[in-house]
Amino acid sequence: MQTLNFEEYLDNISLILEKLGNDDIGLNESLELYKKGMEDLQKAQKMLEEVQLQCEELKAQYKKEEE
Repeated sequence: MQTLNFEEYLDNISLILEKLGNDDIGLNESLELYKKGMEDLQKAQKMLEEVQLQCEELKAQYKKEEE
């Protein structure tokens, strides 16, 4: 399974939202799209949390160096 980057997850989520807005979509397809969208959203959120942690670590490191 290929890991996507953050922007690709956002693109997928955007496409899914667009498809979910289509009046012709069936219930089962809607559910599958919703599941996929939630999975991609969780993966993107995890990436954001990892980057935030890295930023906090960098700030702490630079703060120590300044002292």
